Amino acid sequence: MIVAQIFESKTGQIERFYVTGHAGSDEYGRDLVCAAVSALTINFVNSVEELCYLKLRSDVREGYYDVEVPESADVQLLAKSLASGLSGIAKEYGMYIQIKRIRKE
Repeated sequence: MIVAQIFESKTGQIERFYVTGHAGSDEYGRDLVCAAVSALTINFVNSVEELCYLKLRSDVREGYYDVEVPESADVQLLAKSLASGLSGIAKEYGMYIQIKRIRKE
């Protein structure tokens, strides 16, 4: 199962994404859930770097994604888009991906 943790500030700003695991919805190379999550997460990092001209603190490798999200309004919009995309996948394929939103108190 993929577990995606979205860490938010008290004000709702996304501060960090942490995504781990493999969906296991099909054999390696045919797992559409893993492919979708990978595409969204990698696209987020690439979009921030190419469109916002910011280098993110991130660790992205197979089955592991950890990235700090700056407070920039443009980056926050992209982060919210990533969160929305992951949530959409979880609505359809909840047995393979779990989303945890963690907000500071």
